[in-house]
Amino acid sequence: MIEHSAEKYECVQKSDVLKGYLEHFRQVSINNEIPALLSFLFMHGQCALPYVRIPIGSSNIDPRVSVFWIQDTRTGKSVAYEIIENTMKKAGLQCVDYSTGTDAALVGSFRQEDADSPPTVRPGVLAGRKGMNFDEGSILLKPSKHSENTVLFLQSALNAAGTGRNVLTKHLADGTITIESLVSLWITTFPPDGIKEYVLDKGIFQRVLLYWRDWTLDMKKDVAYQLADNVHSTPKFTMKYDDIVQYFIDLDKRLKKRLCDTVEINPVMWDEENPPLNANGQVTSVSQKQEEWATDAMRKGMFRISADYRPALKSAIDEYYSLIEDMDPKKQGVCASFIMGLQNYTNIIAHHMAMLEGTWVVTGIHVDMAKEILYDLYLNLIHWLESKVKVGTSAAETKKEEKAWREAFKRCEVFDFDDHRGRGWVKKKAIYEIFGSIQNLSSETSIRERFKRSEHMFDASRDGNRQYVRIKPSAREE
Repeated sequence: MIEHSAEKYECVQKSDVLKGYLEHFRQVSINNEIPALLSFLFMHGQCALPYVRIPIGSSNIDPRVSVFWIQDTRTGKSVAYEIIENTMKKAGLQCVDYSTGTDAALVGSFRQEDADSPPTVRPGVLAGRKGMNFDEGSILLKPSKHSENTVLFLQSALNAAGTGRNVLTKHLADGTITIESLVSLWITTFPPDGIKEYVLDKGIFQRVLLYWRDWTLDMKKDVAYQLADNVHSTPKFTMKYDDIVQYFIDLDKRLKKRLCDTVEINPVMWDEENPPLNANGQVTSVSQKQEEWATDAMRKGMFRISADYRPALKSAIDEYYSLIEDMDPKKQGVCASFIMGLQNYTNIIAHHMAMLEGTWVVTGIHVDMAKEILYDLYLNLIHWLESKVKVGTSAAETKKEEKAWREAFKRCEVFDFDDHRGRGWVKKKAIYEIFGSIQNLSSETSIRERFKRSEHMFDASRDGNRQYVRIKPSAREE
């Protein structure tokens, strides 16, 4: 399993603003360092969105980062969004909350002021540029007509800006509503009882950075102790919160200036092309002309890549694939479907690393910094899929697992009880470890899930706190 700490990452060690943001985040949401890091990238992507396009062949991807966070209730997910929302608003970035609702709430509807007035379009929450907090992500995991529609709208909303594939259309009796979506999604949910493969197949998961974490009772107790220590205490920070907000404001200015210098336009020309402001005085979209300038700027070298960029990217891809090479084919197919998204995110986050550093040259080091984060997220995702996603267990797979349990049992040290329980017992912890080694599983959760499937093979016993198992005569090899 991954170490759920952000301090080890090179980008955190090198960036004062990122380090300072994590300090403030920890005071609000304890023991959630990986989501803290992802939330910074989530905001960073929205800030860079009007100006940055990353060319890939004849197409582009944009710098948005979206997150799907699965974790127990009352473990800091809701309060985490408080600091995200506050930072975005202070930095002049738009954000909205969305729990659940109709398709009209997402895409839009027509409204009529009175009987004599023509219907006018009321855009839904997916319209325009904004960070969107979707705090009931569990509905995306439940098979229903509504959830399927929601998944389809959300995954379309995350398609690359400027490609036309991020344009959502809904046909209604009063006419057709068409919106361009430039949202970044922050989706949270408690761990669901079961994950439906239809969701994975639809593509929403492949467009987000998924972070799943089980919280133990000890972890919850530790957080309670930390909260107790915080009573009547005054935290000390290496960076003021206002300075973090100012970083995002300055990043917007810096990127706009670089774009305008690259395509040789006056910044006033950019501002004149801004779409109308919303009721809060915020720019909520990107005009067609601005999209053309942003694309042109990247082709003309607003950012450049160094000679070691592509080799580093290929090395990252190799490392992602290495995690699934020996996996069961059914699980391998599911896990492999995420790698193209990981590759895109490697490019995106590498450019974020360059922005953090204040350079216009994106290097192999920046790719490595991105890969360091994404490799851990992918490894964690694989553990989650292995333990939670039911892709069906064939008779051959069942037979293979049972064989592995028998082999693990043979390799364990045998214990005998002097009472009626008799001979041939092994420590449950020991057989778990050996089975995991045989099956190439490092997640204890995954191993436990497999034991449950084969539990009928074993007798169980306990001696104090130690648990023992023994192969039943009926389950032994003939």
